[in-house]
Amino acid sequence: MAPDSEALGDLQLRVMDVVWDLGSATVAEAHESLTADRGIAYTTVLSTLRNLEKRGYLRHTVEGKAHRFHPTVTREDHRSASVSRLVSNLFAGDPERLMCHLLGQGEVDAAQLERIRALLEEFEEER
Repeated sequence: MAPDSEALGDLQLRVMDVVWDLGSATVAEAHESLTADRGIAYTTVLSTLRNLEKRGYLRHTVEGKAHRFHPTVTREDHRSASVSRLVSNLFAGDPERLMCHLLGQGEVDAAQLERIRALLEEFEEER
């Protein structure tokens, strides 16, 4: 089952980050990782993992009494789909508008701007 096209909520994305970082995770492992910096109930983590599985982002295997959740989509594939959705929904499908917005809002500092220039030069050389 392919993941649905709806954006992930903040908690769902945090849970996916844990699963991506660990490669796979049980509810207990995800809960431990998430509560290190933010108190989240075990049942909330369990519900979130199950919902992500229903949406097609995770699958599970059984290990004894525990379910181990595995990502069905890579972080990079999710990131690409999310950025494409953002550009399509908020910038009329025009990535130039996104870049103008970021640059115009002061979201990019001088060092980042220099790295962006270098990336653009590399991109142009590869074309």
